[in-house]
Amino acid sequence: MLQIKPSSPIQISHELIRANNLSVGYRSGFPVVRDINFVIQTGKSYALVGGNGSGKTTLFRTLTSLQGPLSGEIIISKNLKSSYVPQAKKMALSFPLSVQDVLLMPKNYALSFLPKKKFTDSELFLLERSGVSEYLNKQISECSGGQLQRVLILRALLTDADLVFLDEPMDSLDHKSRDLFQKILAEYLSAGNRSLFFITHSLNHDWNSGFDEVFEIDDGRFFNITKGERPPNCHHYD
Repeated sequence: MLQIKPSSPIQISHELIRANNLSVGYRSGFPVVRDINFVIQTGKSYALVGGNGSGKTTLFRTLTSLQGPLSGEIIISKNLKSSYVPQAKKMALSFPLSVQDVLLMPKNYALSFLPKKKFTDSELFLLERSGVSEYLNKQISECSGGQLQRVLILRALLTDADLVFLDEPMDSLDHKSRDLFQKILAEYLSAGNRSLFFITHSLNHDWNSGFDEVFEIDDGRFFNITKGERPPNCHHYD
């Protein structure tokens, strides 16, 4: 029986999300991943690795409430604010919005009757530092894969979320951009009670600072590599 419970408000080193015997998938009785147990805490970075089609994105979609779980328990900290960075290459962008519109959307989506909010000075500095300021007026549908990935990462960070989920965030970036955004994410993590949760196929590809915990999905099962759990076909060093 699925239970989703609120817990106490976020504090330093507090739990943001706890999964107990969670199963995720698209059809009852046929989970993509089962026996999922972990805790996400403030101020830490996490990695989820696994082969193509193993269920990594399905788990992320469940944790961000984009789809419902099949069974088990998810305990979510009260007032948790999370954001999600999808893979740019999997997005279909046909809507007529500029890069600036997309970045400002979290500020303005619920305030249509009020004057539109603009970027703060610190946000403008981040846009310039990342190179996104150069194409703010460009239509999002006309962006290259690398440009779009930069926008998606910054959009998540500008929400000032407690927990940011990142689905292979560096795949569309060149080496120089990847190094820059690793620094930006590291600064975001250290700036307050924030956490990062990556899907990655290479542990040094998205986060060369080292993850606090590493999880792996293999053959529909969930393993905590950091705690010494090892799947039959261990791929987490690929």
